[in-house]
Amino acid sequence: MLPIATRHAGWVLALVGCALLGACAATGTGETPVPPDVDEAVAAEDPKALVVVGELALQRGQYVEAARAYRQAAQASDDESVAEQATRIAFEHHQTEEMYQAALRWLELNPTSEEARRFAAFGALRLYQIEDAAEHFDQLLGSVFINPQAGFLALLPQLLEEESRVAVTATLRELASRYPELGEAHYALAQAALRSDNFELALQSAQRAAELSPYWSPAGMLLSRVQLTTEQPEAAVATAQEVVQRDPQPGNELELALIELAAGNEEVGREALARLAENEEAAVAAERALALIALQEGDFDAASERFEALLRQGRFVYDSLFHLATIAETRGNGADALALYARVVGGDYAVAAQSRAARLTMQSESLDAALAQLEQFGETRPLYALDMVAAQSALLDEAGEDERALEVLDQAIERYPDSVALRLQKSFLLERIGRVHEAVDVLEDLYAERPHDPVVANALGYTLVDGTREHRRGHELIMAALEESPDSGAILDSAGWSLYKMRRYEEALEYLELARERISDPEIELHIGEVEWALGRKDAAIATWRAAVERYPGDDDLRERLERAESRTR
Repeated sequence: MLPIATRHAGWVLALVGCALLGACAATGTGETPVPPDVDEAVAAEDPKALVVVGELALQRGQYVEAARAYRQAAQASDDESVAEQATRIAFEHHQTEEMYQAALRWLELNPTSEEARRFAAFGALRLYQIEDAAEHFDQLLGSVFINPQAGFLALLPQLLEEESRVAVTATLRELASRYPELGEAHYALAQAALRSDNFELALQSAQRAAELSPYWSPAGMLLSRVQLTTEQPEAAVATAQEVVQRDPQPGNELELALIELAAGNEEVGREALARLAENEEAAVAAERALALIALQEGDFDAASERFEALLRQGRFVYDSLFHLATIAETRGNGADALALYARVVGGDYAVAAQSRAARLTMQSESLDAALAQLEQFGETRPLYALDMVAAQSALLDEAGEDERALEVLDQAIERYPDSVALRLQKSFLLERIGRVHEAVDVLEDLYAERPHDPVVANALGYTLVDGTREHRRGHELIMAALEESPDSGAILDSAGWSLYKMRRYEEALEYLELARERISDPEIELHIGEVEWALGRKDAAIATWRAAVERYPGDDDLRERLERAESRTR
């Protein structure tokens, strides 16, 4: 199965640094354990005693118990500061359910608290409680900002950082229905829908935003980007040109140049970027675009020169370091690549950079050295602690250490039971090593908690289809997920594979070819070949697999399937 959960990963919780391996196990009883030096009867009634229990649990690294004790203290106390402390501690230690309940108690004590309302809003969102999330965000829009327009624009960057992009889209869809004449509401919804693979909704919302705010350049440029995504290149260019004619600022001209390039008008786009590179206001962004184009074309010398120039200016530092590292790694300069990756300690590429650095360390030193490197990064930069756990488990799995990989995940899940990403990763690993029923159990538990989450529904559906005889139920779950993310390449692949398992081959091929249009992945090529083979088109299947092996030379499954097919047709 294509791991859409990991593609969309990006929690923004700040976690207190700690060693994730070797964590103390949670009791799992639902009750907060009381240390021997605290009387149980007193603790059950006394908020101060419960705070002591929570603090002792924190010192021991027992984050579930700590968050629960502080939340119980908040419920037993009428002091707003106790509820605030409980909320912040749960937030800092990634205990989402406890954070949400503590925030609700905080709001009971102070209904006008902006901070409590924010915690409650994002807590409900992360728990996929869409109606509650929308209500809390609506309260913020109506009370915190100078007007709802400003509120949508202020909240949008934070919302787009959330892990569950579909939950964000669902929440913004509800909010936009409450503000149907507000361009900023539809603008925010279009942004979210585009990121959650719902292109029709993105187009409708972007068009509505542009209608309501015809002179607002961001709305016009967003519409242009959505038109480009929905395969309307001429309309996209025309829309962007209209924006530039109306508002010829360098930022808009830069977007137009990039849209020209994406629409296939390479000469026009390159000339515009070269011109903008001489413009003081747009030079840095234009230089980065030119560097990325050179990198994509394989002109490593030109790309390196431009990324190094950005570094000297102190602009796009982490991006530039990451791309310079990938160039060095591609050229076989492992030591240089490792040094560059190690410097990417923030930004969008931090997790990928540290994961690649660990692989290089494993190759040059040892697996244990690589694991220690990831663990240390997670300890010193708590924002990435859970990502580093996931990276450790992936590295162990790659090295054939399946049991150790599961152990790492189990220990982390005990400390962070609300982490959907870690639980999904555990299910993927269990499925891959043949423990399908255990994988299904993990996913069934998640689905019971989040029945409307398409990532979870797709994961469970695919696992049922691929590893059990429950093909029909799996297909239904996948199709329900597809309704929420109709343009997701991963879910389209799942839909095609489920139809293949049900022997509906022609339909399966349609979905799989749509998936191929959306994303590039060797598993899709493997599936397409299987459907072609089942349809009796053996030459087409072999051609599909041969082309895929050339494109993905490191994929053992593709290579093995091709060899098996060729041996049967000799």
